[in-house]
Amino acid sequence: MISFNINDVPTLFIKAFTARDVQTIIDFVRDAGSSTTSTGNVVLFIDNPITTHTVEAVEKLLAEGYRVCYRDHHGIDGEPANDRDRQVKAAANKLAQDLGGDCRITVRRLHPACSTLVKVGEFQDAVAIIADPDADGLTAAMKAAGIFYSQLDEDAALLDGEPHLQVTGSAISQLLAKGMATLPSFDAKDPTKREQAQQALFADWVRAVQDDKQAENRLSEVVVAYDQAVKVAEKLAACAVEVVPGVMMADCLEQPVFDPGTLIHLLEHRPGCRITILKKGLGPIAAVHGVQYSLAVAKIYQSEINLQKILPSDTRSGPQFGVITNVSFLLHVSEDVFLETVLGQLRGLSQSWLQAGQANT
Repeated sequence: MISFNINDVPTLFIKAFTARDVQTIIDFVRDAGSSTTSTGNVVLFIDNPITTHTVEAVEKLLAEGYRVCYRDHHGIDGEPANDRDRQVKAAANKLAQDLGGDCRITVRRLHPACSTLVKVGEFQDAVAIIADPDADGLTAAMKAAGIFYSQLDEDAALLDGEPHLQVTGSAISQLLAKGMATLPSFDAKDPTKREQAQQALFADWVRAVQDDKQAENRLSEVVVAYDQAVKVAEKLAACAVEVVPGVMMADCLEQPVFDPGTLIHLLEHRPGCRITILKKGLGPIAAVHGVQYSLAVAKIYQSEINLQKILPSDTRSGPQFGVITNVSFLLHVSEDVFLETVLGQLRGLSQSWLQAGQANT
């Protein structure tokens, strides 16, 4: 669990995927409410995945008398393409029904960063903030609690965007991006290691934004580690293979620390590459199934290729099912799902690209 106070507002960074996650959220808000000097009763959820467990947590807090405000950009853009999309839309509709005007769910196309969904200090008197444990969730929670700098919204959009662009923001933003890139991957044998490192990174970055030079100096030390991670990524890219025409895969099983942004960028620049795959031994799916395949559509093809459509319409999303999919251009699957379902679909896609190319010549 990653949690600390941001401008005196207790903030929990979590994804609500399980019943245990729901209880963690409820317990956190209760503890925050019992120790706060604020007379308010507002709890902000921001940048959280729209899941049935998120809805459950919200409804339980409402039943306990809290006012819940929900801000997010994970809404379905257009018509649902599969069961997962329909589940998200149903959950979003339930949140809107439960919260009324306190619910604002939009899409990344309109709001690339969740920080754009709040005003500076809008929730500085909140009992608690529940945010996604990534850079977008952090920057959004900071702004909501009253900590802001002039480039925060622009930096947040980059931090939540294409991996190779995440390190191109302001100087202070780059420290967070490089720190995130060098965090230890999730390891089921030591599940708290990454959380502890990420909490320290988040807390130091919040301090650095507020001109804490000691925190900034600690963050600067990660630049050396990042440079080494870039070198590892370059070596991995050199050994990558084309699993089917247009799909490049890098085997990262023996290299737990590398810069994903650099690796994906190099793979995407291989001639004809439309989809990249990173085969990893660490990650939420790998923790359950041993190996995780992380697929990403190259930026210029994201309007044409929807990875969610290569899965059966009744596919359930979650580490236990060997599938994680939140957006159309990213997909994480177990080895079984990859070999039994995804690889065959990629072959079909590749054949369609070849036929389309022949038709245009």
